[in-house]
This record gives sequence, structure tokens and C-alpha cells, in this order.
Amino acid sequence: MKLIKGIFVIAVLAILTVSCDQTKKEQATEAAEQAVEAVEEATDNAAEAVEAAAEEAEQVIDSAAAEVEKVADSAKAMADSSVKKCKGKCSDEGKSCDKSCKA
Repeated sequence: MKLIKGIFVIAVLAILTVSCDQTKKEQATEAAEQAVEAVEEATDNAAEAVEAAAEEAEQVIDSAAAEVEKVADSAKAMADSSVKKCKGKCSDEGKSCDKSCKA
């Protein structure tokens, strides 16, 4: 009887040990899957943030380019008007007779 009880206790302990190992493996697998999902989500969020930043940077660059073009056009118009003012009998010296142009 003691032998049967001993074998029964050993069998129960073996079943519990195997059961606990499977539970631990399942928990570890579940935790790993959750970690992978978290990394994938973080990667997706980072990619979206980079895309948004790139679009915003493109808009800023386009806006700055338009401003530079306006300034260049304005400078060209000013240069053209100053060349017209400086044409005259004193223009060889780089000055106009009415002293509106400076060399």
C-alpha cells in the first residue's frame, strides 16, 4: 500500500511538473508574441512619424523656395530699375548725373 501511494505521489508530482512547464512555456511564448507586436507597433508609429516629418519638411522647403524666388525677382527688378536710372552721359563713371546711382 505504501508502495502504491508512493507511486501515486510520484505520478501526481510528475503530472504537475509537466503541467507547470507547459504553462511557463505558454506564458513565455505569449510574452514574446506581445513583445513582437509592441515592436511592430512602435516601428509603424515611427514610420508614420518620419513620413509626417518628411511631408512637413517638404512644405517648409517649398515655402522657403517660393520666398527666395520672390526675393530674387524683387532684387532683379531693383537692379533693372537702377540700371535704367544710371544710363546717361555720366554712366561711364558708374554714376548718374542726378546722383541717384552710387558706384
